[in-house]
Amino acid sequence: MEYIIGVDGGGTKTTATLYNNKMEVLGHFLGGPMNLQVVSEEKVKDVFQKMLNHFNLKGDVVKIGVGAAGAGRPEDVAKLEAILKDIGFKKYSVSSDAHIGLLAIHGKNSGMMIISGTGSIGFAIKDFTLYRKGGWGHLLGDEGSGYFMGLSLSKELFRSFDKDEPFPEKVLKDILELTNSKNSGEFLKWIYRSDKGEIAKLSSIVLKNSDYKVTKNIIDSTVEALKNLVLDLKRATNLNSVGFIGGIIENDTIIREKLLLELKNLNIEFVERKYTNEYGATLLLES
Repeated sequence: MEYIIGVDGGGTKTTATLYNNKMEVLGHFLGGPMNLQVVSEEKVKDVFQKMLNHFNLKGDVVKIGVGAAGAGRPEDVAKLEAILKDIGFKKYSVSSDAHIGLLAIHGKNSGMMIISGTGSIGFAIKDFTLYRKGGWGHLLGDEGSGYFMGLSLSKELFRSFDKDEPFPEKVLKDILELTNSKNSGEFLKWIYRSDKGEIAKLSSIVLKNSDYKVTKNIIDSTVEALKNLVLDLKRATNLNSVGFIGGIIENDTIIREKLLLELKNLNIEFVERKYTNEYGATLLLES
């Protein structure tokens, strides 16, 4: 029997699902990161080897589809393909995690996708061509993301000091608790020593305190940025259906609610994901 593995390789973890040739689920695997911008080729190879060991299989009886973070560049795809070949896989297909996200949402159909989690980016697939908008990182982009919301909230706090304006006590209390800071001075130090992911956690404070003017403005700016990301994709592709990935818009948040309303007013169809990312990775083998 020939087996099929679908792999979603991220920057912090890798998940994989094993299927038989009828696409029935036989098992799951959880392993370390697969982003070659973060970890070495040897560590990525080790993830694949542990995956095979976990499923008690050898590479020559397995077809494998891999969507990996950072694999948008041809040189990284080539490195991953070389690793798979070295382990013993005979049939494989490698692309980016964004590509399998699109396949998870739209299957083999054309369509758009926006991601809003720690960062933000937009992708579309049309006639087997992959389009990208945004995703320029936290210094040049990431509008509409958790990081964008967290940084905006932080800026508003310190801007209120300069303007001698009140800042909601409840929101400040939540900021200090989340960052384990005793006062705004300690929070300032926290901001400058924290990475993008830590700052993105402040978005939860915006979402749970959405009735204040300062948080409402951040929410509206976030929704506007994500709407514009969809419109940029639509302009490039003339597509009219979009799906969501990422905690800010996949979960039941006010951002999702407002964005869906904006898209409805623009007559852009929202599409729920059809499959898991791992299943989407197996569709790479058919493209």
